[in-house]
Amino acid sequence: MRAALLTLALLCGSARAEFVDGNKLLSDMNGGHGFQMSALGYVMGVADTLQNVTVCMPPSVTSGQVADMVRNYLINVPRERHHSGDILVGRVLREAWPCAARPQGRQL
Repeated sequence: MRAALLTLALLCGSARAEFVDGNKLLSDMNGGHGFQMSALGYVMGVADTLQNVTVCMPPSVTSGQVADMVRNYLINVPRERHHSGDILVGRVLREAWPCAARPQGRQL
């Protein structure tokens, strides 16, 4: 019983809203194949979530291209790596492909 409670406490204690920051994301991008695939999945998950909301990527953009852009940003702007990975990926994508301003007013 005690072991089960300890395990549960460890699992609950490690949960947090930001699972990946820029340091972890860059480390995974530079890691072994499994880590690279995990990082690519993370980046593309964020990209898919933002697509047509705050980011309007052209259909011809590849996942490798997006990952390269994020990796380059993380390498070239190390002062930002402590931020959440989703924030950083979004920043890179919005700078490259912002959506056009939508008309204000009532939408049907």
